[in-house]
Amino acid sequence: MNQPPKFGFYISIALAAFIGLTGCAAPTLDPTPAVPALALVNGVLIDGTGAAPVPDAVLVIQGNRIAAAGPRSEVTIPAGATIMDVGGATILPGFINAHVHFAYNEENLAAWAQGGVTTVRDEGIISTEPITGLLALRDTTGQNPRLARLVSAGYMMTVPNGYGELFVSTPEEARQKTLDEIGWGVDLIKVSLEDGYAGRSGLPKLTDEELLAIVTAAHERGMLVSGHITQARFISPLLAAGVDDIAHVAYDRIPDEVIEQMIAQNTYLVPTFTVFRNYGAPIAACVDNLRRFVAAGGNVALGNDYGGGPGKFELGIPMYEIGQMSKAGMTAMQIIVASTRNAAHVSGIEDELGTLEIGKAADVLVVNGDPLQNLDALQQIRLVIHNGVLIRDENSPVQK
Repeated sequence: MNQPPKFGFYISIALAAFIGLTGCAAPTLDPTPAVPALALVNGVLIDGTGAAPVPDAVLVIQGNRIAAAGPRSEVTIPAGATIMDVGGATILPGFINAHVHFAYNEENLAAWAQGGVTTVRDEGIISTEPITGLLALRDTTGQNPRLARLVSAGYMMTVPNGYGELFVSTPEEARQKTLDEIGWGVDLIKVSLEDGYAGRSGLPKLTDEELLAIVTAAHERGMLVSGHITQARFISPLLAAGVDDIAHVAYDRIPDEVIEQMIAQNTYLVPTFTVFRNYGAPIAACVDNLRRFVAAGGNVALGNDYGGGPGKFELGIPMYEIGQMSKAGMTAMQIIVASTRNAAHVSGIEDELGTLEIGKAADVLVVNGDPLQNLDALQQIRLVIHNGVLIRDENSPVQK
């Protein structure tokens, strides 16, 4: 169908005719003043893609977006920009914790953001409040740059008396409740195959048909599906259904053929060593599973299951997780990618976040020292910028 010319087209013709008849110059309209750019200079850029670090780098932020990133010799700093010399510090994307709970809480979101974790993925609502109210809180807090961005998996789906909060009894009901959650506004879907925990066993679980109905309905609408397990034998049914990531690494040995299948299907793994430690599970077995998965070429995303069990969990960057990843043979660069790009991928937000590339949202973490040489440098936070707003610097921990 032929489209009519835009309204502005007619205005342009009329204005040109007026100018031609009168000899008057076209009127000058005062543009809305642009937000001054912010340029971080004299830093080492690790952009989250896995590319080699860039020394003497510049990162330019315009509004809430990355406008430029690269070597100082190749980046033009806009006139009038605010320039911050980071003194050789390392410039990274804001970290993403891809497995937390109790994120519908402004105090927790503020602590994550101040600690350099600018986005969290809540992997299952643990609350009696209506989901619509919680998702409204997600949207409200998302407007405040001093609070970490919240990605919601809604309620974890299971069968009556199973491990989770949203119950289904047939494949038809599984499909409909998946559509209901999507309609409520969740960002992804979470399913559970859990036999038991804390001394319990034999919990009822979703059937293969129910799992397939859930995953199919979600994928038809462009939604990712995260699958909960703690035992290796439940990974294969989730892979058969087509889940996109496995939440938890399993505390018993994952067979080599299952690891191969995960890699063939590009199914990511979010290890969550912290919760296994807190339950007293054998961490060495978890580390070995991750070692073999990474050695075979698997993709890993950072997550510590904050609030998902007893004991203490780290708000901010979960260094216990990072330490166990390192023990499993992951390089410092692989760990950074797992904490940024890969965590954005499993959260369904990699088009917007996870790397410091032109056009993406300006979530930035600046740390003193070189985390590629010593991962403890990640605790030496110099600056945090969230959605283009400076929310922390080393001289003033909280920006008013």
